[in-house]
Amino acid sequence: MTRLAAWLAGRSGRERAFLAGAAGLSALVVLGSGALAVRDDLAALRARVAAHERELAEVRRATAALRRDAAVPAGDATGTSLLARLETAADGVLGRERIASMTPAAGTVEDGLAEERVAVRVTGASLADTVRLLHVLDTASPPLHVTRLELRKHPDDAGRFDATIDVAELRAAP
Repeated sequence: MTRLAAWLAGRSGRERAFLAGAAGLSALVVLGSGALAVRDDLAALRARVAAHERELAEVRRATAALRRDAAVPAGDATGTSLLARLETAADGVLGRERIASMTPAAGTVEDGLAEERVAVRVTGASLADTVRLLHVLDTASPPLHVTRLELRKHPDDAGRFDATIDVAELRAAP
């Protein structure tokens, strides 16, 4: 510290004033940049909180919609095929434009029971729509049992998904 004091003492009054001004200006720049960084961080945090609040509101809307849509098109006991029941449920929730394909399959199972399976491929559905469809399938009468669910997020829209849902049902073999 004595070297600095000795160096400053060797400067003229005008040089010392310029050095003091430069030090003061440097301190103001450092404090200003620190204040701007804090302001930017607070803005980013506010944006994150707002996004979480929007997400929560969307979840609440989806919950209310699920409660409101609890009346599910019931499968009848007249032997309506799994494909027809699944198509009715998916069309009611998603609409035909979101249903890319429905692939039925059948296989024989032991003890005189036949398994009927349908794979539904849905494109561009929101997560809320996908959850609503799963809820409708689960609360159908009789329930449509989901055996596999695969979700793929759209690379260009994180709010949209492609889903593959496999539904299976056991029936008495003909």
